[in-house]
Amino acid sequence: MKNLPKLSVKIKRNALLGLAIVVGAGAGTAAIAQSASAAPAAAVVTAEQSLGVYNQFQKYLKNSAKTPYSLVQARNYLFNHIKRVDSWRATVMVLQLENAQKARLNVFSEKFFLEKVQKVIDAAYRKGGRETGLTYSSLLKYITDHSVRALLTESYGYGYKLETSEGMYYPVMHYEGFKFFKPYIGKDIAAYIDLMAADSNKPALSDAAIVITWNELINRTLALETYVKEYPKSNRTAAVKDKLKLMETFVFYGSNNTPAYQYGAKGELTTIDPELRQAYEKALQSGVGDSRVLKTIQNVLGMLDTSGDKWNGNIEKFLRDFIQNG
Repeated sequence: MKNLPKLSVKIKRNALLGLAIVVGAGAGTAAIAQSASAAPAAAVVTAEQSLGVYNQFQKYLKNSAKTPYSLVQARNYLFNHIKRVDSWRATVMVLQLENAQKARLNVFSEKFFLEKVQKVIDAAYRKGGRETGLTYSSLLKYITDHSVRALLTESYGYGYKLETSEGMYYPVMHYEGFKFFKPYIGKDIAAYIDLMAADSNKPALSDAAIVITWNELINRTLALETYVKEYPKSNRTAAVKDKLKLMETFVFYGSNNTPAYQYGAKGELTTIDPELRQAYEKALQSGVGDSRVLKTIQNVLGMLDTSGDKWNGNIEKFLRDFIQNG
């Protein structure tokens, strides 16, 4: 899209890991997610017990740098023992697990981009996965190749799920599975998990197109903005701010394949997408409050009223300043 600011996210290969259409979670991780809401409140634990669990988890995590299977052990251990630690240590371990999974993901995902692996997964998905979703269990029913079966089993053990975009298959973070930990950790990280799960369950972007409604896109952006205000000192506030900036760009510019404004004959931006304008108006129905995003929407609508819903230099400068000063 010629007139859009350059985004930090590219819709190819590594970028696919975060911006793609979700087609289903792994069988095991899905089961964990379903039981998360029913997880019991953290029990009273002794300091000695809490420290023991924490130290054992650290051993697994430290070994994971040399022995990949230790990450699987660390994850399983945390699921089985998190109720035996205090909230502070539980929160630290959950954040460490996320860090370890994300650190392993980029290197591990390279194994999926081999042509052989892609062909085997694609054949299995075409045979049965389209009906049941892209789950590990549905794929393994139709895969006999030992190396690919081992790769999928390893991916499942790490806690990733599979997604597809632009005809490729690859693992991504599965934040829905992290919801199991919510009763045992700090409120800010529990809220962070909810934000990340919303996007990993149904990403906003796929193949450079916005694949959720404009209303949902705005609501997710507002949720990110609220988090930053409510938890300004959280360990994950910086990450949420980065995501907020990206979502704000989508809200006001759209994406390459879903532009906020229609193109003219010479490729120039012209009239705003009518559905986006309606979404702007709906977002303001409850007022603006202290929301920077809603105030910006309100200002943009005022300028669109003056311009007859057409893009112009005033809107361009206003939005450029908004994005740059965000």
